[in-house]
Amino acid sequence: MGNALAVWRVLEELLVALRKVDVQVPVNVVDDLRVARSLIDLSYSVDVSERVVANVDAYLVNVEAYLMGQVQEVFELNVVDGWFKRLETATLDAIDREVLDVVENRFVVGVPRDKKWIRIELSSVLSEMYVSKLARECNLNVIKHVDGHLVVFGLLCDIKMFVKRLTVK
Repeated sequence: MGNALAVWRVLEELLVALRKVDVQVPVNVVDDLRVARSLIDLSYSVDVSERVVANVDAYLVNVEAYLMGQVQEVFELNVVDGWFKRLETATLDAIDREVLDVVENRFVVGVPRDKKWIRIELSSVLSEMYVSKLARECNLNVIKHVDGHLVVFGLLCDIKMFVKRLTVK
């Protein structure tokens, strides 16, 4: 929910900018912005359901739609573009870096696109020789990466069988 807070901040600044030029913002829009902030704060203190996250997004979309409509009526085109860019940047820059890392690491060098893969960290219990032998028995291929991890890839059903057999050890 990190991007929700960044978007909220930009919308709050936009609200202030509109008030400075004497634009009257309806009470329900201001209330939606306040409720969104309360729900965002709540999400940091307790685990919230997907429904709460959806509600935050709905409140922010409503506020954004109204405020951007007002911005287009009041300000020049270059100012409007600037606000659109700030909202876009807030949405994209605040995405959790861990999520981005996971998405970026979905591509593994040497693994064909049509194959599924699993990454294994070697330990005293799981030796490279044992994992490689088990992978061959399950009709899977193995690639050793520079960081010492093994990538085992092949068909999904074979990977499932491999994981089951691996967990037995």
